[in-house]
Amino acid sequence: MSILILGIANDAKRKTDFRANTIMVATLNNQTKKTTLVSIPRDSFVEIVGADYQDKINHAHSIGGPEMIMDTVEKFLDIPIHHYVSVNMDGLQTLVDAVGGVTVDNDFAFSAEGIDYPKGKQHLNGWEALQYSRMRYEDPTGDYGRQGRQREVMELLIAKMLSTKSLFSYQKILDGIGENGKTDLTFDQMQKIMTGYHSCLTKIDSQQVQGEGFTGDGITGQDGISYQRIPQEEVDRVETILHKQLNVAKN
Repeated sequence: MSILILGIANDAKRKTDFRANTIMVATLNNQTKKTTLVSIPRDSFVEIVGADYQDKINHAHSIGGPEMIMDTVEKFLDIPIHHYVSVNMDGLQTLVDAVGGVTVDNDFAFSAEGIDYPKGKQHLNGWEALQYSRMRYEDPTGDYGRQGRQREVMELLIAKMLSTKSLFSYQKILDGIGENGKTDLTFDQMQKIMTGYHSCLTKIDSQQVQGEGFTGDGITGQDGISYQRIPQEEVDRVETILHKQLNVAKN
């Protein structure tokens, strides 16, 4: 099974933009007893399926919603996407609070939104986890560092969800998505994933799609706009991992 996980950065009340600033693909395999969590740079320069041009991959969501970005990721990584979950910033905060917070292991000390994050392990509530996962300007690796923290918080969220035993807690998690995002998963399907795929959710392999920065020149992208070009060998590397996870052949 594959699930596209999207973090929507805009203010949902304004009903504008809706670009996906966080894009992750989770693949679950009961045979290998492993889950792979892959981060895709939001500025990846790819074909936008249904729009007939290339652009930043996160624009697909603002143009055509979950369906268009699912199609675009399927084309980019040559894999089927079975389900999606998208949440805005309030949704991440709500989900972390719903599981009682998460304990991160911070690589270096920094401050964000008036919160000091020392190096090392620390327990964060929803608001603190949101700012922790959003920070990028103080990170020497920029957006890639932010993506690493986003994967860390997501892995911790999954672990906490697996330790959740009560239907009440499941309902709080589903409500957190419902109020602040969208998913094509029903409550029953979420429960079945948590129980039926429990063995593979306990072992998570984190992967990062690595690109190379370039500036658009009017032919490859818009003039003066920064993009990430993903080398073909990097696409091939990630595809190989995901094809094995999903037991599908390369097209």
